[in-house]
Amino acid sequence: MARVISIVFYIAVAFGTCIMALHVRPACAGARKDACLRQNALNRLFLSGIFAVLFAVSALRFDIGNDYAQYTLTAHEAYVGGYVVTEPGFNYLVRLVYTLFGWECYEAVFALFAFFTLLLFLRVFYRDSADFAQSFFLFMTLGLYFQTFNTVRYYFALSIALGAMRYVLEKDYIRFVFFIGCAALFHKSVLLVLPVYWIAAFAWKRRVYMLGLLAGAVCFMGRGFLLKLALALYPSYKNTIYLDGGMSLASVLRVALALGMYLWFVRYKGSAFTASADGRTIRFCGQLHFLALLASTFFSFLPVVTRIVYYLSVSQLLMIPLILKNIEDEALKMKWKGAVFAACVLYFLLFLLSAHQEGVGLLPYRMWLFEERYIYK
Repeated sequence: MARVISIVFYIAVAFGTCIMALHVRPACAGARKDACLRQNALNRLFLSGIFAVLFAVSALRFDIGNDYAQYTLTAHEAYVGGYVVTEPGFNYLVRLVYTLFGWECYEAVFALFAFFTLLLFLRVFYRDSADFAQSFFLFMTLGLYFQTFNTVRYYFALSIALGAMRYVLEKDYIRFVFFIGCAALFHKSVLLVLPVYWIAAFAWKRRVYMLGLLAGAVCFMGRGFLLKLALALYPSYKNTIYLDGGMSLASVLRVALALGMYLWFVRYKGSAFTASADGRTIRFCGQLHFLALLASTFFSFLPVVTRIVYYLSVSQLLMIPLILKNIEDEALKMKWKGAVFAACVLYFLLFLLSAHQEGVGLLPYRMWLFEERYIYK
């Protein structure tokens, strides 16, 4: 019963915030000054409302996520000077928060990560998306918001990586490297995007795709050696369940469908479209999805390969709204919007039905206001 109530609660959170997101619109270029001021005020109001709801749900959670308890123990060890494998940014943040509070207030640590992760995601949607409401809808229905309850360091780094895509496309490499370097202080896996995003920003010839498929097949055949190399870089994964690797069929299908939408759009618009700013952005995201599909299939044996895939496929939050914006045929655009809406709603329902499973642990929802705390001595 608690699980059913929690599912209804999550659906209500997603529905309510998506309704608010529909009222967030870009600044009205060419409109009267008073109309622009009114729209900007509405944007701030609804953005604040969205943030408040999502932050409250995230910050008040207790033992939600597959690693919540482990994080409280890791934070304790970082505070008392024990051995931890977490990056220095997390360790110093924990020590600062615990010192300021005077006790091991891990709730404040989770709240801080929730605050900045949500702030960054919403800022990117508002600043970089062709349609804030569409990007936010994808963020909620593809389960990304709820997955930020897990591995909070990683999703904080992911939010920075998404925002840093803009600097790669603008060839502002100094800021790109700076922000990814900051993210690596909390999760070093984000360093992967330094070469990958840069490579994806170039126009690829057809032979590059063929070489990618060939390289993926070769790496899959040599997966034993690559797994040993991965464990040398991440020794903490030795003798853990993470060695099972693998990607869920739903996740692979989501990447494949987004890639399929990109390939259709390329044929629909023609190669000349890539010369425009929107075209370059869509090409960049589409090429990242090709790499994501390779990673989720040929490299599925790697520990937590989903983290690699999400650095690549998170670009769909910006790509799909941009593709829809550039479909001139209104009837065709409505068909695509309907297809995306139906697919996302179905994915969200399937996600919630499996959110109680081991390795996800998002159900049932509980708040620390009514639970007994973890205490370490």
